[in-house]
Amino acid sequence: GWQGGLSRELYTGPAMITHPELGHVIAVEVVYNGDPAQGEKEIAPLRAVGKPLFDGVMVQDYKVMQTQEDAMLAHGIRSYAKNAMIGEFSQGLVDDLVDSYIGDPRAGIFTHTCGGAVADHGATDTAFPHRATQTMIVFFTGWMDPAEDEVGKQMCRDWHAALERHSLGYYDNIEQDGDTRVARNFGPNYERLRAIKAAYDPGNQFRLNSNIPPA
Repeated sequence: GWQGGLSRELYTGPAMITHPELGHVIAVEVVYNGDPAQGEKEIAPLRAVGKPLFDGVMVQDYKVMQTQEDAMLAHGIRSYAKNAMIGEFSQGLVDDLVDSYIGDPRAGIFTHTCGGAVADHGATDTAFPHRATQTMIVFFTGWMDPAEDEVGKQMCRDWHAALERHSLGYYDNIEQDGDTRVARNFGPNYERLRAIKAAYDPGNQFRLNSNIPPA
């Protein structure tokens, strides 16, 4: 896709959400770290798609940009997330994204374009093996009422399950319910990580996480 040919200075993150008043919406997060004039040239194809409901692309301080999700993740909001590392943004994936779409204001899908410096390293150079993926999809649900906890979590799990066949694994910093697929997710790095764990934490003291047991 278009985002696959972008410069390293430009990041895009398309999202599918349901706005309480506007209905189904596709939002695109854009961050360009460089000369604004060049950035405008790079996002010109995106602007040419059509007239947006809202255009918030502007030059701003990086610290200000980092606050843009504060309202969505404000104190008191109950939330749940899962993610999937995607090897190819294929037509089949697009079809499944559309077919599985949950038209609920409490749910959304956020994609994070990969490549760039992430792909400069091989799968076994570090603990993170998913160097060749094109994007990461985050499935997110958020709500206020504690009585909706199970509904909110299950909605996210069901959406993730509908697209799991496209997944090569997951980004470990996003909670995966004590996922039993840890060995498969880390692939050829798993046994090396177990050996490191055995050397530095043989008693598995640090285990309240997506745990890799010591060898």
